[in-house]
Amino acid sequence: MNYSFALSSPVNGLRFCSVDTKSNFKLAIYTASFALPLGKDTAVNALLPGLLKRTCKKYPTLTQMNKHLASLYGAMVSAGVSKDGESQILTLRITALEDRFALTDEKISEKAAELLLDLIFDPNTVDGKFIEADVEREKRLMIEQIENELNDKRYYALKRCTEIMCKNEVYAMSRCGDIEDIKKIDCEAVTAAWKKMLETATVYIGVTGSMDAEPIKQKFAEKFSTVNRTKLAELHTEFITSADETTKVREELPVKQGKLVLGMRAGMVDDEDNYIPIKVMSDIFGGGVYSKLFNNVREKMSLCYYCSAGFNRSKGLIMVQSGIENENEQKAIEAILNELEDMKKGNFSDDDLTSSIKALTNLSLVNDTPEGLDRWYCGQMLDRDIITPEEYAEQISAVTREQVISAAQNVSLDTVYMLAGTATGEEGEDDE
Repeated sequence: MNYSFALSSPVNGLRFCSVDTKSNFKLAIYTASFALPLGKDTAVNALLPGLLKRTCKKYPTLTQMNKHLASLYGAMVSAGVSKDGESQILTLRITALEDRFALTDEKISEKAAELLLDLIFDPNTVDGKFIEADVEREKRLMIEQIENELNDKRYYALKRCTEIMCKNEVYAMSRCGDIEDIKKIDCEAVTAAWKKMLETATVYIGVTGSMDAEPIKQKFAEKFSTVNRTKLAELHTEFITSADETTKVREELPVKQGKLVLGMRAGMVDDEDNYIPIKVMSDIFGGGVYSKLFNNVREKMSLCYYCSAGFNRSKGLIMVQSGIENENEQKAIEAILNELEDMKKGNFSDDDLTSSIKALTNLSLVNDTPEGLDRWYCGQMLDRDIITPEEYAEQISAVTREQVISAAQNVSLDTVYMLAGTATGEEGEDDE
């Protein structure tokens, strides 16, 4: 993939990252992400992306906003809330046509950037406050989103295991806060949260496309320079290297299929600590169809409908998720832990290592779309150093068998959570 990226910090606490895609795509992406610590303001902060994306002072109604987006050749605005370690990430994103496809000499890129700035800095307010009807709408939508997520029992089981495992850590908090906290939010609280976000958040601005990014950088630098950003919020994630003991929790819900989650500590002291070998190790353990969990626990032993391991670098966790019949609970736990012991003893083949490296260095999902490139660089907004996909692939390819074994030996089991299905089950629930 022929592209380049440039990184700068024109304003305190702001990273501007431009990815020049060399006219390989039809679309360009403009992203603004704000990182704030998880805490008492998490619920009100979570409302901001959805609130800001819909309208602004210049386009105060949905009709006017949609008309303007249509004039930008069908540009789209999206928003999201995520969690990176013990930081909450609020994101606004505009996807628009590349400048070279405009019917005239107009700069779609600069208009898209100006719209993003309008959404961030000049929202639709009355007397300096967000409008009550708009705030109530976002509260309702956020509550519905949380309830829908909790109805996904695989997600629910993972969330419960994480809450139990990290009960004394900030990470146990949901990225969107609690429903009861959301219900209490009013216009004044949202307005204060918006102002605080502009002043204290760590900010990432990403521009992905073949446009001239310099004028866009200047627009953002000038606008953020008008805000007092001398007291940025401190972002810190607590890492627990190992589990002193294993916590076991079993709950029941009226579902057909049991959900088993094993929460493990990866032995990291921060998000940079040995993460590349840990990534490869966790992938061999349970990352794909070539993994030990898939081939042995799922296929050969037929103990589960699915069984996989996910590595959370930003918190130093490895979470094993499995869908099982209730009666297979203990057998599945023992089988999963046996596979981990095999990893620690080096009982995996060279082919296993090769398959994992090949899968992890397949950059097509990153390099083949502007969305992939945008996600790649935005996902590193809190990292000390931002690396290219190719640099990441080189680091993965250099991982040795000895490093994988060493990484596995640092993994410890912290929490076992079982969501047992009752006899009746739920109609329409999928057995994955």
